[in-house]
Parts: sequence; structure tokens; C-alpha cells
Amino acid sequence: MALIASLFALVGRFVGRVLTTTLGWASVMLFGRIPQDRQIWLAVLTFGSLAWVALAVGVLVPDAGSFLLAALPIPDWVPQELVRLAMLAGAIALPALIGGVTLLLQDPEDRPRGTALLRQIAMGYALVPTLAVTLVVLALVGTLGKLDSLLHRRQDAHVPLVVRPGRYDSLVDTLEDTLRGGGLVTARSAGPSVLTTPAKALAKVGGGGIGRLVPDRLVVLVGPDVKVSVYPADLAITGSKDAVPKARALIARDVPSRDAWFTTTKEAQQLEDKLAALETADAAARAASLPALDSRLLDLEVDQETFEVLYRRRLQLAVPPEADVRSGAEPERPRPDPPPGRGLSLGSVVGIALAALSALDIILTAVLRRDRRPRRDP
Repeated sequence: MALIASLFALVGRFVGRVLTTTLGWASVMLFGRIPQDRQIWLAVLTFGSLAWVALAVGVLVPDAGSFLLAALPIPDWVPQELVRLAMLAGAIALPALIGGVTLLLQDPEDRPRGTALLRQIAMGYALVPTLAVTLVVLALVGTLGKLDSLLHRRQDAHVPLVVRPGRYDSLVDTLEDTLRGGGLVTARSAGPSVLTTPAKALAKVGGGGIGRLVPDRLVVLVGPDVKVSVYPADLAITGSKDAVPKARALIARDVPSRDAWFTTTKEAQQLEDKLAALETADAAARAASLPALDSRLLDLEVDQETFEVLYRRRLQLAVPPEADVRSGAEPERPRPDPPPGRGLSLGSVVGIALAALSALDIILTAVLRRDRRPRRDP
């Protein structure tokens, strides 16, 4: 029994790692990189839905339930009937808990009240099986995609962002113009149905919390060496080792904050809003507003990546208004006029004195040589 338990533990750890990795791929394919303050609740939804599947299978299929009981470290003094009853209770209650977790994916002011609140909690019973099936399918698709990237030596990268309400199309247009200008993309296409169809189903049964995270439609910008998928909360870039860094650099430099936040916390987004408003302001308004924003930026408690995003936005405001940032050309700095003449400087006086002394030394040397020549008697 000890050997069997050890074998179960080893297999369980391996399977757990595989599931964690593949589910991570599936989650990114479905939701993109979601804001930091919602990541933990999305993880609860993901693993909670799979836990419900395990509980439901264990209740409905007795042999599978026996296998699960044998794999779990349950003390001998706990009756199996009690464990099965707990599994039944979990299978019944867990969807309601998952429905309640979807409320935490929304801002407090956007959460439903009264009967709408109860309705969204009850939607967990439809959300849990839908999400579980979706994650399993996408885990397989993600695994195949990773293998394809390894075979073709493609890289993956992500640019965190949150699309502003109603600005998805405008963001796609700006991204396409930017990447076309950099010679990276040549066309746009709709995302694959294996991603958009489950997303629409989840948005329908999951309420506003899930609906804000999944794309009702997915646009993919395509080029010879790169592919950019535009999610509501992420840009997923796949391509060659040269194209991916260039795409990230162009997006960071040339895509403004008017269509999306490039930060994911509310405090950082508020500061990014103020910086974005100054992008179209005149020089006087910038000069009056930047000192307070600089002080706020230094006091903001954010991670290093968020700070660098905000600081880059701040530095972009320091470029003169007439400079073309999108062209990548450095603005030509005006050359200062030469100062008006103020007489001879100290350096000029010293130079003249040294030149005069040198000339005098040459003359004296010539005279002395002439005087030292022997004179002939008449």
C-alpha cells in the first residue's frame, strides 16, 4: 500500500504540473493577460470549474469515485460514506460559489443588486460546466500551438493593456497602422472560431464579470513573421525572434493611451488618464501639470513594470509638440545664436601674449647668432 500511495503521489504531482501549465495556456488563449487585481479570482474560477467536474464524475460514476478516494490522502478513521456525501454536497454547492466569485471580477459600483445578484449567482450552474469544457478544449489547442511554435522556433510575448469601453475598433486601427508602418503586418483577420465561440458562450452565461474579460470578437493582425491577437485585456504576439521585439517596441513607442490603458491597476490607470490628457495639451498646460504628476508618480505604489510604462508616457510628453514621434526621427534642436561680441576674452589675451613671446624669441635667437659670427680683419 505504501508503494501504491507513493506512486499515486508521484503521478499526481506530474499530472498537477501538466494541468497547471496547459490550463495556463488555455486561460491566456481565452482571456488574455487579465488585470492583476482579478487574476486570483480568475484562477479560482478555472480550478473551481475543474474541481466541480471531478466531484460530479465521482458522484455519478461510482468506480471513478472509488479511484478518486484511493488517490486522496484520507485518514482511515473517516468513513467513505461520509466522504461521498461531502463530494455530493460539493458538487451541488460549488457552482453557486463560482457564481458568487464572478461578482468579484466586476468593480463594486458595477455589481448587480437584489434579484439580479441572485440571478448571477445561479448562473454559476451554467457557467461551471461551460468553462470546464472550454478549458479542456483550449488546453489541447494550446498544447498543439506550443509544439508548433517550438518546431518553427517562434517566440511568444504579451503586452498588458485594458481596452477602454467602446474603443476596441479604434485600438485595432491604431495598432494596424503602427505595425504596417514598421513593415510587420500586412492584413487583419477574424480570430479562430475555436476561441471566439467559447468566449461568446461564456459571456452569455457568465454575466458582466466574465463578459468584460472575454472577447465578443477577436481581431488578429497578420504579417509574414508575426501575428498579433488583440484581446480586451492583452496583446498576444507570436512570431520570429526578430519580429516580436520590434513589434513590442513599436507598440510601446507609437500607440498612445487614448484607446487603452497600458496599466492594470485603478490607481495607475488614473495617472495614465492624466498623462493621456496632456498628449493633446499645449506647452503651457503641460508645464503647469507635469510637476504634480511627477510627484504623484514617485509616490505611486506599483510594480516595476507599471512604473516603467508610466514613466515612459511621462518622458514622451517632454518631446516638443512639433516633433513627429511616430516617425522615429529625433527632433532637430534649435542652434543657439552666437553671443554678441564683448571684447577679447582671457583665453584670447593669453593666446596673443604667447604668440608675441614666441615671435620675440625667434628674433632674439637670430640676432644672437649673427653677433656670434667671427669678424674678419680688414
